[in-house]
Amino acid sequence: MSSTEPLSPLSPLAGKVALVTGAARPRGIGRATAVQLARSGADIACLDIARPYDDAPAHGTASAGELDELAAELRGLGVRVATAVADVSVEEEVENAVAQVSEELGTVTLVANVAGGSGPGFGLGPLLNIPVEEFRRVLDVNVIGTWLVSRACANRMIAADLAGRICNVSSQAGKRAFPFLGPYCAAKAGIILLTQTMATELGPSGISVNAVCPGTVDTNLINKDAMFEQLMGGPEGLAAYVAREIPLGRLQSAEEIAAAICWLLSDDARGVTGEALNVSAGQTMV
Repeated sequence: MSSTEPLSPLSPLAGKVALVTGAARPRGIGRATAVQLARSGADIACLDIARPYDDAPAHGTASAGELDELAAELRGLGVRVATAVADVSVEEEVENAVAQVSEELGTVTLVANVAGGSGPGFGLGPLLNIPVEEFRRVLDVNVIGTWLVSRACANRMIAADLAGRICNVSSQAGKRAFPFLGPYCAAKAGIILLTQTMATELGPSGISVNAVCPGTVDTNLINKDAMFEQLMGGPEGLAAYVAREIPLGRLQSAEEIAAAICWLLSDDARGVTGEALNVSAGQTMV
């Protein structure tokens, strides 16, 4: 299959259309990924729920205003931008969103499935105490959402006879158990096998599919207003945790994870598919 346009040495993704889910949250991996892809020349479709979850209002999500702010920032980098509001776990919303951004920008050939997560009221706690609705919500947003967005975009790539790349965000929690994160661990492990199955099925169509597995990342999802630091017992407790758990001796930044995602979506990773790449500062090495 052919790619969309020849790559420019200064803007290696010029002429490509990239879709990023979970794009709008400040200090988030999705937002950092959208910015890095735009800096590489790609036109960006920003998909975000941009509202609180009805059944988990305390779970951190972006607002419509933050989605608009991101779009303005990306346009300032000189690329075309489309925004779409959708819950990735709802099939109709995903199909409508992908159809809309494809109409505005063209066929999406680069996909970063970042939307997901867990937290208070969203699957966090002992497995024996978690309400079944919370467990299902974690699976729906992380696993079903990743599949729905990938399916919608891959079908259009194949119909347009275009090669493409998909990168799914799993986690180190998809490779090892973490207490009180049971639904999240199950979901992120599922994303790894979903990634490998998609890579096997879509490879003959010229579509590569990989995943990244972040470690402990300093984003608003886990460390808003120093929440994670406080959970660890304050600055000294956090320092002890980092020294004990993370060989590189620090929390990660969203930009570090975004860099790995953007590499997997680039032509430099043209020989890589079906991989679940650890990007954990050494915290997980399996």
